[in-house]
Amino acid sequence: MPSTQNIAVSRQSHFPSDIVLSATLSPADVRKLQRLAKADQMLRLRSGIYITAGLSPEETALHVQRNWQRISGAVAPGGVVSHISAMTKGIQDDTNVTISHPTIHGKKVSLPGLTIVLLRGPGPLPFDMPLGDTGLHWAGRARFLLENIGKAAPRRAGREDVERFLITVLNSGGERALNDIRDQAATLAPPLGMQKEELALRALIGALLGTHNRGELRTRDGQLVVQGTPVDGERMARFEVLAAYLRSAVLPSISNKVPAGVARHNFAFVESYFSNYVEGTKFDIHEARDIVLHNKLVASRPKDSHDILGVFRLAVTSPYRDSPPTAGADFLTVLESWHAEMLRMRPEVNPGKTKLEVNYAGTTKFVDPSLVRGTMDEGSRLALSVPEGLARAIYYAFLISEVHPFEDGNGRLSRLALNAELTRMGLHRVIIPTLFHPQYVDCARSLTRNNEPDGFARSIAKMARWCAQFDYSDLNRLIADLKTTNALEESPVQFKLLNLNGSTELPE
Repeated sequence: MPSTQNIAVSRQSHFPSDIVLSATLSPADVRKLQRLAKADQMLRLRSGIYITAGLSPEETALHVQRNWQRISGAVAPGGVVSHISAMTKGIQDDTNVTISHPTIHGKKVSLPGLTIVLLRGPGPLPFDMPLGDTGLHWAGRARFLLENIGKAAPRRAGREDVERFLITVLNSGGERALNDIRDQAATLAPPLGMQKEELALRALIGALLGTHNRGELRTRDGQLVVQGTPVDGERMARFEVLAAYLRSAVLPSISNKVPAGVARHNFAFVESYFSNYVEGTKFDIHEARDIVLHNKLVASRPKDSHDILGVFRLAVTSPYRDSPPTAGADFLTVLESWHAEMLRMRPEVNPGKTKLEVNYAGTTKFVDPSLVRGTMDEGSRLALSVPEGLARAIYYAFLISEVHPFEDGNGRLSRLALNAELTRMGLHRVIIPTLFHPQYVDCARSLTRNNEPDGFARSIAKMARWCAQFDYSDLNRLIADLKTTNALEESPVQFKLLNLNGSTELPE
């Protein structure tokens, strides 16, 4: 049998993924795949599903789990991730994933590290979300709550878990979010055949909103739920510290000199490239340029490609680029619409929906979901006490970053809000280049942990001056200039961010 290294080399030119689905291949590539399988270079897991041969059982299971969406889509095209799987992010601890399908059902498909449980149920319904090009959809909230509200069972979370889920939605998304679920459930109940479940869900939502008998509530959290929008007091105190600093800080006011048209599109591309790169969506800058300007999506990375496009759209299109969210109760609502647009190809991160679980960055714990809406409401109102322009833009960036209201995309949204305020005031937008990002994060962390705002504000002001050095009218020249400044490098130990003229002292 050939070595694992030789297998990888021989296969890489034809099949760039560890899991290969023959249904996605051309006839010629199918024949190549079959030849590799006969030569024991590829292992057939099931009809139409292959993996690199020579892997350990643990490695095989890991690759299968990483590709469960593609595999499930090949097993049950047109299926819907549903029931407990849709409510709890896909694969369960027992490695099962539940898929509803109108014609392929009543069986389990077992693979290393994954069991696909196929239940009878309708295909995609309104509010279900497509999972990229996998052939699957993800059940929307109203659908999976109807599917889970009965008595707890292997494929059903149960009524108490549904109640806890709704409480979190209420605290993070407000009454409007529960009303949306109730209205959608009424639409979905007939095609799902779940009219009784819809009545139970409606009563539960009514109890949480105070319009029905609260005796419907069974959990302690449900019985203690109160109307209102509680805030994170520690965060609000920190926002006060930042606002007080920004009210008297001397910050630059750099007029925007990037004209509409080609230059604006070039700037938006670079803004999107860096904002995604520092969050882990890494492309070569020329590859990213083809995605944005020539619509050449990378076939093996469709979702990452759409991430680049998502930030670009918001950076170049009004009102996203020039109208920051309105302070107060609508602030988070507007951010939700931005988030939905930015990550619309990633249904697994709930685009447009606030988080339902606490998120972390290292040891930093962000705002609890139950406190998100109130903290964003009060925190955004405080922004009105900060001078317009760069000072308020800095405040918006930290507010969103510190609350972290969404499951994913918070850093990108924080920088988009920063730039929307700058554009609104006719000021130059800011880019955080790759090489400077570690310093930017360190300054934000110092504010989070030690209530020291100076470094964070100065880091953004420094980048405002740095970005204003470039000519954005010619993208090829712009990319060359960015390379000469080391902006695309990742290691601040090996490289230093330079000015366009080659000097090492960045403008203060």
